[in-house]
Amino acid sequence: MRIFLADLGHNQLTLSSDVYPLGIANLVTYVRACGEIREPPEIRIFREPQELKAALDESPPDVLGLSSYSWNHELSRTFARYAKARSPKVLTVTGGPNYPLTPAEQASFLRGMPEIDVATRGPTYESERAFLSLVRRFSQVGHSVEGLHEEAVPGNHWIVRRTGEFVRGAEIDRIRDLDEIPSPYLAGLMDPFFATGYFPMLQISRGCPFSCSFCNSAVPSNNKIYRHSVENVKADLLYLARRIRPEVTLCFADDNFGMYPWDEEVAEFIGYLAERFHWPPYVRTTTGKNKHERIIRVMRKARGVLPMTAAVQSLNPEVLKNIERSNIKLETYAEIQKELKAQGMQAYGELILCLPGETKTSFMKAIHDLLETGVKRVSAHQLMLLHGAPLSTPQSRKRFAFTTRFRVVARNVGDYTGEPVVEVEEMVVATPTFSFADYLECRVFHLLLTIFYYEGNFEEAFELARQHGVKPYDLIVRLQAMRERAPRAFQELIQDFVRESQEELFVTREACVAWAQENFAALASGGAGGNLLSKYSMLGRFYVPHDALDFLQAGIAAALADSPAGARDVPLGTVIEYLRCVLLHAPFAESLAATAAWTTSFDVEAWRREGYAKPLEAYRFADPRTFAATVTPDRNALILSKVATFGEHPAGLGKFTRTMFAQDFRRTLVAAGSPRHVPASVSA
Repeated sequence: MRIFLADLGHNQLTLSSDVYPLGIANLVTYVRACGEIREPPEIRIFREPQELKAALDESPPDVLGLSSYSWNHELSRTFARYAKARSPKVLTVTGGPNYPLTPAEQASFLRGMPEIDVATRGPTYESERAFLSLVRRFSQVGHSVEGLHEEAVPGNHWIVRRTGEFVRGAEIDRIRDLDEIPSPYLAGLMDPFFATGYFPMLQISRGCPFSCSFCNSAVPSNNKIYRHSVENVKADLLYLARRIRPEVTLCFADDNFGMYPWDEEVAEFIGYLAERFHWPPYVRTTTGKNKHERIIRVMRKARGVLPMTAAVQSLNPEVLKNIERSNIKLETYAEIQKELKAQGMQAYGELILCLPGETKTSFMKAIHDLLETGVKRVSAHQLMLLHGAPLSTPQSRKRFAFTTRFRVVARNVGDYTGEPVVEVEEMVVATPTFSFADYLECRVFHLLLTIFYYEGNFEEAFELARQHGVKPYDLIVRLQAMRERAPRAFQELIQDFVRESQEELFVTREACVAWAQENFAALASGGAGGNLLSKYSMLGRFYVPHDALDFLQAGIAAALADSPAGARDVPLGTVIEYLRCVLLHAPFAESLAATAAWTTSFDVEAWRREGYAKPLEAYRFADPRTFAATVTPDRNALILSKVATFGEHPAGLGKFTRTMFAQDFRRTLVAAGSPRHVPASVSA
C-alpha cells in the first residue's frame, strides 16, 4: 500500500505556513510503530504543492491524506480532486481542526466535498489512532472505497456516496502517553527540511484546560493534558541543535507553553543549547494563561529567546463571561510586566475585536490599560468564526447576533494544478454593541499602534514623551486625530488601509470567491489582498520610515506643547535623528550596505541601556560626538536570508518579522573612546 500524506501550504506569494509538517510526520511514525497492517505501507510526506503534483503525475498512491486548516482547506480539496482525476480509486482523507462540531454541520460539510472520501476526526483533532484504524480497514477490504464504507471505523466520518448516509465512527480514546508516537526527528523524516526556509516545530503537551469559545481547542474532549517525556523532547532538541542553521527559529505547537513543571526543564535545556550551539535565536509559541510565576521562570531559563504571549482577549467582565474565559487580575498582570522588564524580557498582549458584548469604549480602555502595565506590543486580532470552535455554532451565532463578512485569507492563494485556489475566512465585523464604524476606527488605531509602538519600534521617542508627561496611549490617540496632517505618503498609507479594509469584505462566501477569481492575478502577485494590518504596518515601518518619523515628531511636539510641562528644551529632534540613523529599512540590501554617521550632543545609547532611568538631558556630552552606524555580519546574513526565503514585499516582511525582535532591525552606533557625561546644565 502506498500512502501520500500532505500538509500543504500556499507558497506562490510567500510561505503561508512556515513550519515543518509535524502532524503528518507523527502519523508516519505512529503507523510504522503500531501498524499490524497486512501489507506494511510505503509512506511519503509532502509540504510543497509542486512536489505533491509531481508525485501524483508520476504515480498516484492508494491513499492520499491531506491536512485541513482554515488557511489550506481549498488547497487540500484541489489536490483531492486532482488525485481522483488521475486515479478514481485513490482514498482521499482529510484531517485537522478545520471541522465542524455538531453532527448536522459535519454532514453538511462533507456533503459539500464529494472529492473527500473520509474525514479522520479522532478525539478532537488527534488523528494517529483514527488514521491507523482507517489504514488497517482499507487494507483489509482490498483498497476499495466502497468496501471501506460498508462498516464504520472508529474516529472517522464519511458520506456513503451511494445512499447519501452520514456515517460517524465511534469516539476513540486520546493518547495519554505521547511517547507512543516515535519522534519524526530521530527517524530522519524531517532532515529534508533543514535546508529549507521552514521552521522546526515540536509539541510537548496536547490539550488545553480552558474553554474559550472562540478557539477550536475548547471542546471537552481536549481539556486534559497529555505529554511527551522531557527526555524525548530533549533528544529532539539536541538532534536539531547539532544539525540546523543557528539563525532558524524554533516553534512549539503547545497551547499553553510554560504553564507546567516539565516546561521549566525544557526551557533550561533550551538555555543550554543557546549557550552551547547558539541556537535557537527565537522561540515562537503560545505561552500559558495562568501560572505566570512559572512562565517567568521558563522565560528566564530560556535566556531571552522566548517572549511571553500575554493573551487576555478582553478585559470586559461581560465579554469574558460570554466567551467562557477568565483572566488574571490586571494588577497581577502589571506586576508580571515589571518583573519581565527587570529581567530584560518581553511580553505581548493580545485582544480580539468584536467579541460578544464588547464596545468600542471597553475595547479601547483595554488597550490603554494593557499599555499602562508596560507591555510592548498589543495585538488586536479579528474574530474568526472557525470550524470546531463553539462560538461558530448556529446557536452561538443566533445568541450573539453577529454581523459577519467573508474575505480572502491573507497570502493564501495560488495556482498549482491549473485550477486557481483561494482560501476564504468568515469574520465578525459588527455586533449589537460594536458597530462597523467602531470596527474601522479601532483598526486604524491599531495600525498606528503597530507601526509606532510594536516591540519598541520607536521606543526612544515614546520614552522621551513619557518623561515629559505624555503617555503612549494618548500619543497614539493624538496621531489618529491628526492623521490628515501627516506627510502625504503616510496619509495615503492610512487612506489605502481604510479603503482596503472595506473592499476586502463580502456578504457571502460565493461573492468573495467570485471576486477573487476575477482578481486572481492581482491577489497572486500581492497587488491586492493580504493581511492588511501586517501589510500596512510593514509599509509604515520599512517603506516610508522617514515620513513616519516626521509624523511622530509632529505628534509628540503637539502633545508636549499641550502638556503642563511644555515643550521647552526637550531634545526631541535629537531622538528623531537618532532613529533615522539606526533604523533599517527596505530595500534591505541597500540599507544594510549603506554607511551612516550621526553627530550628537547626547548619549542616546547610554540612556537606552540604563532603561531611561533619568532624563535624556542628563546624558549630554561635553562636546558633540560623531558615531558610525554599523550592522554585524551575523545580523546582515540573518536579514538577507529571511528576505531570500519570504521575500521583501510587505507580505513576506510580515511573515519573517514575526520570528525576530524589533531591535534586530537596527544598526549599532560605534564611536572611538568612552563617552563622558557632564551635568545637564552644561551646554554642548
